[in-house]
Amino acid sequence: MKSLSVSIVHCTDQDFLEAFRADLADATEQVTILSPFLSQNRAIHYYSVLRSLTLRQVLIDVYTKPKPEQPQRLREHFDGVERRLKETGVGFHVRSGMHEKVGVLDNKILWHGSLNILSHNNTRESMLRFESPELVREVLIDLGLATDAVESETNEFNQADRSISTDLEFYENTPGCPQCQQPMLLYSDAGLWICKHSPTCSGTLPLSGTISKFQSVENIRTVQRLELPCPLCKAPLEISQGYLTRVACLSPDCGFALDSRLANSLLRVLRRRVTT
Repeated sequence: MKSLSVSIVHCTDQDFLEAFRADLADATEQVTILSPFLSQNRAIHYYSVLRSLTLRQVLIDVYTKPKPEQPQRLREHFDGVERRLKETGVGFHVRSGMHEKVGVLDNKILWHGSLNILSHNNTRESMLRFESPELVREVLIDLGLATDAVESETNEFNQADRSISTDLEFYENTPGCPQCQQPMLLYSDAGLWICKHSPTCSGTLPLSGTISKFQSVENIRTVQRLELPCPLCKAPLEISQGYLTRVACLSPDCGFALDSRLANSLLRVLRRRVTT
């Protein structure tokens, strides 16, 4: 298997702000931030750097939940943060029901995790930093935020390698959406498979109803080692396939695992690397 040239760095809430602002300051073309929640106390740390970027003609888009979907304690912050962001020249957008916490810089650096970029404060949440234009493309497509040119290019790659047999074909062994027949993504906390094209497509399946279908896969569970170190303990990561697919640390004492949607994006990149 070819090695995957993706660097992963783990940042806690204590060191994220400094690291992310350093990346922002170096941006030269485009920045996309998805932060479901907004707070004045956190957003105030970004206004100056965002303004300096827009003055340099860097395009910036911020996506967040609508005001009625913000926690009650944050709703009083919403209008003020929206106004200040727009004053810096940022494109401000609302996405109902969003939960992704993502930052994309110049289509090559990806921040992804559990931390709200524009509202976190002394939490135990964290973010992962990736450097991979290919992974950025996959994530933007998954979020429905890719440009037509990027989506067309990636779809051409996916179509080109669809007929090639590889050790990573098990990625396709996920349920098909009952509405559009596309692969689905697992949300284990909710007990659901949700269509990868959600919210455009509303297809869902209960997890309990699909386990039996994949029980034979679980019985022949396969594991593949990745030439990619865990960002926490530096042990190798592995692809583990049972009735669902995981990218997780080999060390039993670590417990690190990628978010399922991010793991699927990474596997699409890896599958393309293997078949080209």
